[in-house]
Amino acid sequence: MSRRPNSEPVEIPTKALLRDLDAVRPVIQRWLRDHVANSDDLQVRDVRLPSGAGVANETLVAQASLTRDGARREAGYVVRVGADEHLFLGMNVETHYKIYDVLTREADIPSPPLVGFEPDASLFGHPFFVMERVEGQVPADNPSFYESGWVTELSTDERRELWRGTVETMARLHRLDLGKLRFLDRPHLGATGLEQELRHWLNYAVWCGGDQLPIVRKASDWLIANLPKDAPPGFSWGDSRPPNIIYQGVRPAAVLDWDMVSLAGAECDLAWWTFMDHSHTAGVGVARPLGLGTPRETVALWETFAGRKAVNLDWHLAFNALRIKLVMVRLPAMLVASGQITPDQARQLTEKDDMQWLGGVLDAPADPYESRWPSWDV
Repeated sequence: MSRRPNSEPVEIPTKALLRDLDAVRPVIQRWLRDHVANSDDLQVRDVRLPSGAGVANETLVAQASLTRDGARREAGYVVRVGADEHLFLGMNVETHYKIYDVLTREADIPSPPLVGFEPDASLFGHPFFVMERVEGQVPADNPSFYESGWVTELSTDERRELWRGTVETMARLHRLDLGKLRFLDRPHLGATGLEQELRHWLNYAVWCGGDQLPIVRKASDWLIANLPKDAPPGFSWGDSRPPNIIYQGVRPAAVLDWDMVSLAGAECDLAWWTFMDHSHTAGVGVARPLGLGTPRETVALWETFAGRKAVNLDWHLAFNALRIKLVMVRLPAMLVASGQITPDQARQLTEKDDMQWLGGVLDAPADPYESRWPSWDV
């Protein structure tokens, strides 16, 4: 199946270069010498932006050398710097650091080793933290890994193993002890993690101006009226999908990206996965490569790993439709403000998500496997 024809797409640029990388190099070198054991002779040789560096968070990759066991060795580090303007309301780099700190203590969840957190904003203008770089490959967003790149070059069996390992890793995240994640609790927003996340996104709608859209108001009212009362508590990764994992071969080597992290529970991640999958496959007329499971298969596999049934998926699909729409209100506005796209291109991005189907199902969503939601089988 080939991509259906449409107008020339607006490319979403990655984060613009914010600073002189040559000037950054000695600053990172001094910081690493202070925080990496036995690294007095550490030399940072190169600092660069990673390919596909995101749209809101500044990330720098430093390549260094240092002496270990009498020999000169290479070492890579990733620096995540805070920002004034965020794509996601209320996000800060310290929350990211805390998530990684929890995960480094979980033997069955792959996570980058941490070097340290720096609260002093005088070095880069914002707090930042540093991790060791994990070698591997990341499925691309643009062009989508469903259409080209190293994932498409795998065998069907290899892609099946990659998919299974990813879903298993996601299920392990969902089993995290919530006692270790108390810093994510927002009791001022609601009694449960799911209510807190809904209220957070209703605030996001006001913050980004999306609350002025009729479909957003209708979705918000429906979500409030139908908020599940029996939602299982749990950790939610947020941006749950393969492009936020580093793979070594076909096995997850590090889980990344906590911009949307919350205590909304596992079903929130399953619904986000479904929409992201649909938007890059059936939604644009692209066949899913053999071996990668459909949304229905993904939910069924997750249920096997989690040891329980997924519930309230219709509500979570509506919720994630709202979240995606609001992100596509905020993101174009940020890109216009930074001069990376024109106002007309911003309008195209905001309007490109056809939400008319959402209006048709909000009155009475059917069973999610049989409804008019994005297909669970395609």
